[in-house]
Amino acid sequence: MELTLNICDKNDKSKIVKSYKAETVDFSFGVVEDVLNILDFDNMKTGNNKEIAVMVVKAAGQLKPVLKDLFLGVTDEEIRCVQISNLITIFRGLVQYATQELDALTGDEKN
Repeated sequence: MELTLNICDKNDKSKIVKSYKAETVDFSFGVVEDVLNILDFDNMKTGNNKEIAVMVVKAAGQLKPVLKDLFLGVTDEEIRCVQISNLITIFRGLVQYATQELDALTGDEKN
């Protein structure tokens, strides 16, 4: 699964000036561990955008280091120019990835 972090223009938030891409197959154990620590699976019911948005806001302090691990080369200033909708999309993908990985590890994977 490919994830994309879009950096918007500071003055025109609808204009994407740069994009970073990451493949979930390339994630290190540390990144997966950080994502699992940020995501609140215990309180997640549906994994819809609202739940993910709440998680993103609650995890704001942990977000930058994880994004920097996921998207090599992205800077703090660039992260400030990412739209929340893009972060929700990224975290939705991470929820899906983490859930699949957990299912595989616990043997709950459907064959």
